[in-house]
Amino acid sequence: MSKIMRRISSFKTNFILFNSIFGFLLIIAYLFLGLEVALAGNETKAIATNSSQNKLSISDRGRLAYQEGRYTEAKKIWQNAYKIEQLAQNIQSQAQILNYLALVEHQLGNNTTAEEYLTHSLELIPDPLQDLDWQIKAQALNTQGKLALEKGKAKSALTSWQEADLAYQQGGDKIGKLGVQINQTQAWQSLGLYRRAQKALENIAIALDRESDLTLKITGLRSLGIALQIAGDLEAAEELFEESLGLSKELNLDEESSTTLFSLGNNALALGNETQAIDYYQQATATTARPLLKTEARLNQLGLLIATEQWQAAQGLLPKIQTYLANFEDISSRRLVYARVNLAKHSIELSANTGNRNLLTHTQDLLLATIERADRLEDPQSKSYALGILGHLYESDRQINLGCRYTRKALQLAQTINNSELTYQWQWQLGRLLQNKGNHQGAVASYTGAVNALESLRSDLVVTNANLQFSFREQVEPVYRELVSLLLSPVDRQPVSQANLLQARNTIESLQLAELNNFFREACLDATPTAIDQIDRQAAVIYPIILRDRLEVIVSFPDKSLKHYTQPIAQSALEPIIEELRQTLQIRSRRKFYQPAQKLYSWLIAPVLQELEQQQVETLVFVPDGSFRNIPLATLHDGEKYLIQQYNVALTPGLQLLAPLPLEKVQLKTLAAGITQQRRGFSSLEYVNQELLNIQNQTDTFVLRDEKFTQQSLQTNIESSDYSIVHIATHGQFSSNLDDTFLLAWDSDIKISDLDQILSSRNSDRQRAIELLILSACETARGDKRAALGLAGIAVKAGAKTTLATLWAVYDQSTASTMNNFYQNISHPQVKGNKAKALRQAQLSLIESPQFKHPYYWSPFIMIGNWL
Repeated sequence: MSKIMRRISSFKTNFILFNSIFGFLLIIAYLFLGLEVALAGNETKAIATNSSQNKLSISDRGRLAYQEGRYTEAKKIWQNAYKIEQLAQNIQSQAQILNYLALVEHQLGNNTTAEEYLTHSLELIPDPLQDLDWQIKAQALNTQGKLALEKGKAKSALTSWQEADLAYQQGGDKIGKLGVQINQTQAWQSLGLYRRAQKALENIAIALDRESDLTLKITGLRSLGIALQIAGDLEAAEELFEESLGLSKELNLDEESSTTLFSLGNNALALGNETQAIDYYQQATATTARPLLKTEARLNQLGLLIATEQWQAAQGLLPKIQTYLANFEDISSRRLVYARVNLAKHSIELSANTGNRNLLTHTQDLLLATIERADRLEDPQSKSYALGILGHLYESDRQINLGCRYTRKALQLAQTINNSELTYQWQWQLGRLLQNKGNHQGAVASYTGAVNALESLRSDLVVTNANLQFSFREQVEPVYRELVSLLLSPVDRQPVSQANLLQARNTIESLQLAELNNFFREACLDATPTAIDQIDRQAAVIYPIILRDRLEVIVSFPDKSLKHYTQPIAQSALEPIIEELRQTLQIRSRRKFYQPAQKLYSWLIAPVLQELEQQQVETLVFVPDGSFRNIPLATLHDGEKYLIQQYNVALTPGLQLLAPLPLEKVQLKTLAAGITQQRRGFSSLEYVNQELLNIQNQTDTFVLRDEKFTQQSLQTNIESSDYSIVHIATHGQFSSNLDDTFLLAWDSDIKISDLDQILSSRNSDRQRAIELLILSACETARGDKRAALGLAGIAVKAGAKTTLATLWAVYDQSTASTMNNFYQNISHPQVKGNKAKALRQAQLSLIESPQFKHPYYWSPFIMIGNWL
């Protein structure tokens, strides 16, 4: 277990929705195959015991129906059981059945009713408590915490789970206690207390290591693995699953092995190991005697074969799954409905890629029968899912009217039960259908509804929702972009309205926020829209928006007007030009960079030159989209001059993240830290020492050099004094992967979450917030098209109002010269504290220098955030 402990101790717990091909199928893995300690404690074991003795009580039958996903049936059974216990005046049993009713109402989407049942249950529990009362109270509090967290009330959830923890301990329920402790880590993370969550996971791991009950240990390891899997630490999860599997094989517990193999398959899928995932699913199929689990494992295997375009193998597996599902004709449950619908989803995709029309006809019949089955279940969630996929079938078959009809039915049910996950998917699907039908206004309305649903899910998607798992780039980002495309498309040859331009601008800013939250693996950013004229009356904001078939540009002027223009260049043609500019700059090409620089200038800047002059704009602020983040926009060229020779240039992830306070009101006081020597595989930085000396000559500065620059010393000094500038001159990398984004300190790598914690004491007081964070010698990861997302992420998460960093490391005296000029300029009377103007003057000095005039030397310095 020591290896696992090392993994957990180094693990920074952040919830993430990792990529999934299957969407809803993975709900089954966590909802039914994981340890449901948050719901029922030792009930599963009790049911198994009673079942073997053929003595199932009414409540046991309800629990069995619940576990099989027959929620309406379970509800009816427990309602009847509750009436019986009322007549018998059995208070304990009434309280426990109310807990069960709360669980089933939650599954049916009736959370208000669920909360009422829980409140009543807790009221019935006597004081002082008897032996069984502890367990009943713990179960009620546990479910209460689950409901609170889903509503975004992390503090309330934590309080309930802490009380439940004590109650499980008093009742001697080890399984329940383990489950509620795992749940508490979710609440800690939701509150941003990652170290506390990490410590809780370590304690759980220690307790499992010492556990003598191997059956409990098997289940506990798997549950902890699932928690880490949901949190995004897939390697640690894999190790826990492997240990659980080893124990279950040692004890010849085939069903425990099959359950863990299924989790290992899901984990391998999330890691992108498709071949290994298929192998795990095959092993799970061979090991289990449960027909439905066999079917689910084979469904996941089928999805992988389709995703990897193994069409022949997929068509060979399909009849086996159909045969297995035929064995369940007399059984109805949500779990079975999901299995049938997921078979339909895979069949639709298989038909589209093989041209098998007979398969599409069979799938239509399967879905219609499944909808009837969901109707009999009185389960609106599963019915909505089935109806929506039938709408998808008609969409793929170009039967638009039928697609709209069934999608609207699915959407209505999803909205009735307030299921935002389904709502966004069906709104998106309906928007596509209406667009294909030529109903532009209806399509915009549906897409807007989809984006609104995603906005309401913003916290759940990355923090608390283990059930909805999908790739951000495949399932979220397109919704925003397709809405922007619709909003910026002229209708009846009329110009795009200011209202549509405003909505398109706000939508692309919302996408930027969503993308950063997805990068951070937590819903950590809140947005407050800010008008440009409230920030800088001499600045214009430019939004270049990359769409699949064209480049759209929105410009926000100081007078609050918006202008929009379209460049008919497809994404596939635009991105190579952007990459060409980046590459030719980095290899110090003498002439080749001019061509892409001039093309981009003609598309982004030339159409609004006249308006920029009329409104006396001095600063251009870009909200760069996609691959535009990877290039220094200051290098755009009109044939005679660079853009930086005409305007101050700054970047921002969005105006919604700005704090418009000018630097001129802040006294300059700098904490400078740097690495000059070779360290941990990184080369020495020759000119960092000169850079640090220059800073000392320009401002009131305290320096941490080499071995004095540790993570702890940086935090200690930041906490001890009101530094307005933090300057870090060291190796670092920005990546689209959070874990690969770091700064090099003498003793360790400083990750984004570390930097956030180091600077967090400054964030609590806006007057003490760090004004300027400077990161020199860092670079974006090569070969990573979205690497600059890490740069934007570190700029936002660090909490500084402005970040000055480099797109690539210029290991040369030009960096020291640029920094020296910047510090001289920042306090110059003509600059008046304007950070963008100070950087521009520093860059112009290099352009005028024969030695450093090539953009390689001066262009990688970019300013992100507040430019004032």
